[in-house]
Parts: sequence; structure tokens; C-alpha cells
Amino acid sequence: MEVNVERIRPRLRGDVYVMRVPEGAYIRSNLGGSMLKGASTYEFIQRIAPLLDGTRTLGELCAAAPEASRANLAKLTMLLLGKGYVKNVLDDRPHTLPADLAKTYAANIAFIEYFTESPELRFEHYRHSGIVLAGSGPLLQALTNSQLRSGVRTVSLAPFGELDRDRIAEHLAAGRAQDPEQRIAYLDVDAEQLDRIAADATMVLHVADRPMIERALLLPQIASSAGAAFAQAVVTGDEAWLGPVIGKDGDATAWESAWRRLRALAPDLVGADLRDHPEAAPSDFLRGPTVALVANQLCFAAFRHLTGIDPGAGTDHLVRFDLETLETAKHPFLAHPLARPVVPDDPARLAALAAAAPVDDEELARRAVDCVGPRTGVFAEVTERDYEQLPLFVSEVVVSDPVGLAGGPFPVHGCGESVVESRQRAVRHAFERYAAVMVDSRKGDRLYGSDVLTGEPVAVDAAEVFPARTAASGDDWAAAVRAAVVAAATENVAAALSAATEPLPRLDLDAVELAPRGARYLKLLKIVDQAFEVHDLSDLLGLPTFAFTTPDATVACTSDLDVDVALEKGLERTLLAYQSRAANQPGYAPAQVPDLPEHLRGEAGARPASVTLDEVVTRLTRDGGRVVAVPLDHDPLVAELCPFVVRAVVVHG
Repeated sequence: MEVNVERIRPRLRGDVYVMRVPEGAYIRSNLGGSMLKGASTYEFIQRIAPLLDGTRTLGELCAAAPEASRANLAKLTMLLLGKGYVKNVLDDRPHTLPADLAKTYAANIAFIEYFTESPELRFEHYRHSGIVLAGSGPLLQALTNSQLRSGVRTVSLAPFGELDRDRIAEHLAAGRAQDPEQRIAYLDVDAEQLDRIAADATMVLHVADRPMIERALLLPQIASSAGAAFAQAVVTGDEAWLGPVIGKDGDATAWESAWRRLRALAPDLVGADLRDHPEAAPSDFLRGPTVALVANQLCFAAFRHLTGIDPGAGTDHLVRFDLETLETAKHPFLAHPLARPVVPDDPARLAALAAAAPVDDEELARRAVDCVGPRTGVFAEVTERDYEQLPLFVSEVVVSDPVGLAGGPFPVHGCGESVVESRQRAVRHAFERYAAVMVDSRKGDRLYGSDVLTGEPVAVDAAEVFPARTAASGDDWAAAVRAAVVAAATENVAAALSAATEPLPRLDLDAVELAPRGARYLKLLKIVDQAFEVHDLSDLLGLPTFAFTTPDATVACTSDLDVDVALEKGLERTLLAYQSRAANQPGYAPAQVPDLPEHLRGEAGARPASVTLDEVVTRLTRDGGRVVAVPLDHDPLVAELCPFVVRAVVVHG
């Protein structure tokens, strides 16, 4: 295809390096390297390189070259253009950046050019941006130096405390040695005048060498109200947390979300109480080069944002800088509901849930990836740790404590016949337990649920729902409601056993036909020589319910509408209890259940029958009332990932 040389204005990228090699020339940039063969290739590139400055079109260059060289000039230029070493700047927007400044900041401009177009204009806009630096101490001094070296013409400082102005003057003198136009402006602000910081600012950068969390929460809101972008670095302990970068039209609550996610997995963190801690001593590792590294990273994030390299990046993660090891890591986070405006409890969502598409275990495990993060995740990790994996596979998920109801992050477990199944079950359980402790009290004292039998919206006292003692989920709304009703009925086991007077029949599993999985579990229990008995509590609760007792204790009490499912659950938990005890790993042992007294352990009886959901609801409401299924969805983003988490409550009146 014929090339229109008048539509190409070539410029050699600033990061290109050419080296002579026996084969010809080796050319390299940040894009990679290429070998260009030919005895005279190196000399030819060296001759044309000064011409590829973006001031003339390829047609103009060829017209000015000797006729014998024109074809080779065009061919080599197009080759370099195709490989990315030359850029077509025909459509670059005009700029007024003086040539001497372009030379002084050539490396900064070349960096912009690597990612986007019109680098001189973008740098010129950055240079004249109104950037306000807030904070105190060595971090603010180092950030000032970083901003001056990045090319900003005027650096505005809003010091909140100690600041070595002589050191600032030294940084300015060094900057003006190469850029005489640079200057420092001091803003007269204090804690009572924070709103003045962002007046006329393009971007506000805040640094704190200790956890000044109240200020860190307030400044993004102030910047957003003034139409300014924002980013900050806050040190707590021996770690500096940088970001997120919030655009002028971005989410001003992003930093609060990030910090709330962090404290949900680290409740002992200084500043987890969301208050300023001026009394906290700065880290012993925050000195010399580490101060400069933290400042440079924050300055670099602002440079990338304001030059348009990645204007939308950095809004959904923090960067952790370990002051002792100098290790950095990116930590994504989901918006925290308490950082955002409250979402009213809308009864219309009940119909939407009932009609929503199913989410099976495989899909739920895939979605959970967005929730996992060691420091700022909803879940810290999904792991098998060093757990014994025979006869059952066991996985663990560490769940965050989003509003402080759980006493800190806690582990939940899942088991199964494969590691995939154990992980999927652990993830589902994690979503259930998280939803059970995630309550947004701003929603008020009344929450809407759905009558299990009629589907009618019903208002329920929030205190009846949260914190949820039981939470259940399913692939869809109907399955979740079914599981929640079973869980609600099972809550009455202890009371039912206390009131029982007649012995409960024992079930002889050797005489009962089990579903395939239940049969496998029974066989495994025999192989490991685990003695146990099963007693039928179905008449006490109104649905198939079984207590599994070993010579040491009652290890499981399971219920379901379907007899086979209830038995399968009990056999699995009995096997898991054996595995936990044999491996001396109590962490994943089944939850403790009420002990079945000896006097209630009767003789062999018949297998009970399965029941319907309506029959269980009738039993739960025999004293009046209705059973209401309330979705546990107070974290909207997590509820989008796992929409069908429910608590069933009996409502009277």
C-alpha cells in the first residue's frame, strides 16, 4: 500500500539507543530491541536521527535529501515507525514550551511520549498545574524536592506542623539552578482552615508520617468539593500507604473505603479507630532514602495522573511501601458501604432477587477473586494451609470484620471430596459469614424481607436480623430461602432437646439406603474405625434432623427437607470431626452442637420421611406469625457478587 509521506511527521523517541554491531545496527528502547542488518545501516541511522525531530513531514525530509538517498530514507523511517522507535507526531497538539525547558525536562517528556501523544503540551500543562502539598516534617520536605525536580513551576506548601524551611530553600535553590522560574508559595492554613488548601488547586497531595486519619479522611472531600484531584501517603507503623489517586470528578470516598477495608483485616492498626494520632512515634525506618522513596512514589503518581498517562488508574488500589524492606505491593479494594452514601432498603429488590439468574459454586468462586486480598480484601486469602487433606480436602478463607461486630477477622472452612469442592464451599461459607456481620445501621430499624409462602414484602425489625446468628445461601433465591428456613428451624435444636422427655430413635445406617456420597462417607468412617451413632430428632423440629454421636461427644446435628441430604451432611461432619481430631488440627473441626443426653438415646427406629418447605414453615409458625426471608445485602458490591444470602426469621404481629 502506498504511503502518504505528507501525513507522517516522524520523531525518534527519546529513549532510543543505537549501537554498532558486526551485522549492522542494534536499536533498543523501552519497547525492546531489534537487529537491523546492513554494513552502512548504523551510519545511515546516525545521519538521519537528528532530522527525525518531528518538525518536518517525511515528504519534506525526502525532498531535502539527495535524490539517491530518498528511497532509503523513506524505507528506513517507515521501518523504524513500524517497530515503534519512531513516532508520527503529525496530530500532536501545538505547545508553547520553550526549547531550553524541553531540553531540561527531556526525560520527563520522553516518558510521557512513551504512553501518549502531545507530550510537550501535556508536560506544559503539568508544569503550570496548581499543586498543593500538605503535611509536615521530612516527608513534606522530600515531596517538595520531588515536585520541583518533576518540573512544576510553582509548588504551594500547606504545612501543618514542623517544617525545615531552610531545607526547603535548599531544594528550591537546586531546582532554580536548572529552572530559574521555579518558586515556592506558602499557604497560611491550620486545622480549622483546611478548606482553604484546595482553593484554586489542580491537585492536592497530602503526606503524614504518622496516622493522622481524621485529616486523611477530610482532605479528599475538601479537594473534591474544590474540583481538585487528590492523593496521599499515610504512614502507620513501619508501612506507608499511598493512594488512591482520586481525579477531580472521582470518588472522594475512595481513601476512606480503602482504610476501612484495611482496618477490617487489621483492627489493631494504629488509626483503625479513624482518629488522628499525633502522639504516635514515626517509624524508625522513616529516614533518609526511605523518606525520599515515599515522596517520589507519590509525586510520580501525581505526574502520571496530571499528564494524562493513566487518568483513570490508581482509583481502586493502595500501594503499600514497607519502610524496613523497601518492598512495594499493590492492594486493590472494593468500596466500603460505610464510606458511601447509604442505600435505602428497597422492597423492590426482593422481586429482582427472585427473578435473578443463578450463580453456581463455580461462578461464585470465580467472582470471589475480586474480594481476595491479604491486606485490603473482603477475604484475606483462600488456602489449604498445612491442613491434612485425607480423607477429606479442607480449605480455609479468612473473612474480614467490616464493621467490628465479629471481634476481628476470622477463618471459615469448607471440605469436600476434591480441593476444588472444598475451596468452593469455603468461599460460599465466607460470603455467608461476611454478610451475616456486615450491617449498615444507617438503613434504619426496619428492613424488608419476603414472606416465604406468599412472596409478599414484610418489614422486619433490624434487631431480629443482625447480627445474623445463621445465614444461608444458594444458587438462586429459591434455594437460598430453602436453606435459610432449614437453618432457622435448626436454631431450635438446643431448646427442643431441653424439652424432650422421650428417647429419640436410633437410625441403623446399615439398614438404610443412602445416596452415593453418603454411602462413600459411611464406608470411609468404617475404614478409619470411627464408632458413632445416629439419632433421629425429626419429630422435635418438624423436618429431618439427626444427631451424630461418637464415644467422645455429639459431633454433628444436621437438618434438611430431604432425608438423604441431612444424613449426608451429618456423615460428612462426623468424618471431618474424626480427621480434625486425628490430625490434631482443631481449627477446622465442625462447629460445636448441643450434646445429646444419654437418656434421650433410644433404640433403633424407622427412617423418617422428607418434608416440604410449607410443612416446615407451618411448624415454625404453629404459635402464629410468618416466616420472612431477609436478604443480607448491606454491602452492595459484595451482594452483586453473591446475591443470594438470606436469614429467615419468624415475625409476629
